[in-house]
Amino acid sequence: MVAGGGMGPDGDGASFAHALATLKEQGSALLVVGSVPEGMFADASATMLGDPSADPPRRRLVVTPGPNRSSAVRRLRETGPLSSEYARLITRGEKARSAAPARQSLDQARPRTHAIDGSIYDLGTTLGEVIEEFELFAGGLDAAEFRMAFDCLPTLLSAYGRETAFRFLHVVVAQARAVSGLVHFRLPRELDSELVRLFRPLFDATVELRIDDDGLGQRWHFRDRDLTSDWLPLERPSDDV
Repeated sequence: MVAGGGMGPDGDGASFAHALATLKEQGSALLVVGSVPEGMFADASATMLGDPSADPPRRRLVVTPGPNRSSAVRRLRETGPLSSEYARLITRGEKARSAAPARQSLDQARPRTHAIDGSIYDLGTTLGEVIEEFELFAGGLDAAEFRMAFDCLPTLLSAYGRETAFRFLHVVVAQARAVSGLVHFRLPRELDSELVRLFRPLFDATVELRIDDDGLGQRWHFRDRDLTSDWLPLERPSDDV
């Protein structure tokens, strides 16, 4: 996720590198905040979905509102194979018009898509089913093998309110941690906003994004450590964290 062993407080790069390694070893949930353009968020999200040269490939899921589907497909295409055992897309809020599984097995130009038109319960059920299928394909998931980008938090807040969204995220994060996955959730608000303060306790770390003179920068805040990184440039690593 971060190239070059970024520095923590007082230039403590070793502590920061150890914190990142722990996230990978144990599985983790990240909250990605900051008001940056969709394309820049997608670049950051792609680094969290994993190194495209990883062997074996990461098993990746993107959950997105219908209007962001092209961004989601691009992220999956850039981070590994698109066959159904390695990549899935869940879209919410559009008609279920994904290709039939038989056709998708022949055409891997796009990932297998699960379109959800129903309730938040239906979304949670589909998430759980995809994770179970990835586990079956893998014969058991290794730590950090499962990756997920969840873009729908603003949509859920608008549709269901804070309390329901908070309970839903609590369940989804627990599902991901159960398979030692690395998952990230987008909330395009500033770090000191009320919404971010509400949701941060659910996550192992908060990744703050901003645009500066050097382009897109990121700063990591670890929940259980007195550790915050410097502002670091976004770079695709040669080996994902």
